[in-house]
Amino acid sequence: MSNRKYFGTDGIRGRVGNAPITPDFVLKLGWAAGKVLARHGSRKIIIGKDTRISGYMLESALEAGLAAAGLSASFTGPMPTPAVAYLTRTFRAEAGIVISASHNPFYDNGIKFFSIDGTKLPERCGRSHRSRNGKRDHLRRLRRAGESEPHRRCRRNAILSSVKAPSRTN
Repeated sequence: MSNRKYFGTDGIRGRVGNAPITPDFVLKLGWAAGKVLARHGSRKIIIGKDTRISGYMLESALEAGLAAAGLSASFTGPMPTPAVAYLTRTFRAEAGIVISASHNPFYDNGIKFFSIDGTKLPERCGRSHRSRNGKRDHLRRLRRAGESEPHRRCRRNAILSSVKAPSRTN
């Protein structure tokens, strides 16, 4: 069963000011992503955005969350999504993040994550896996996976499970 509560076919998208595209949620998303990414030693994150006014607000919230998790980001400013993917791969950043809703109306915005190789995260990463006792088992599975490419691509599971309950990732 696919878990698309937040991640749709191409990242998280929605109307700005309505869940999940709120500064509070994006701050938590940045914190959760930062906690997961910081465990792997790399501190390089690249963030780009399109020209929507709301992108500046969401970028600040994302930066605050990443900083709270001990990471810093390099900001590209307004830039096409494929360029952020290219820079992520070229500079071997742990992740690339784009704030954009692509062709959606101006009042929408979204957040899309890229893996270290500049590819978008596969849909299978959004699936919710649970252990026998019913608790989310993402972090344990990720630790067992080592540094394989599927491990890098599927960090989204751990990030999303952290957004709802940040205290569980300590």
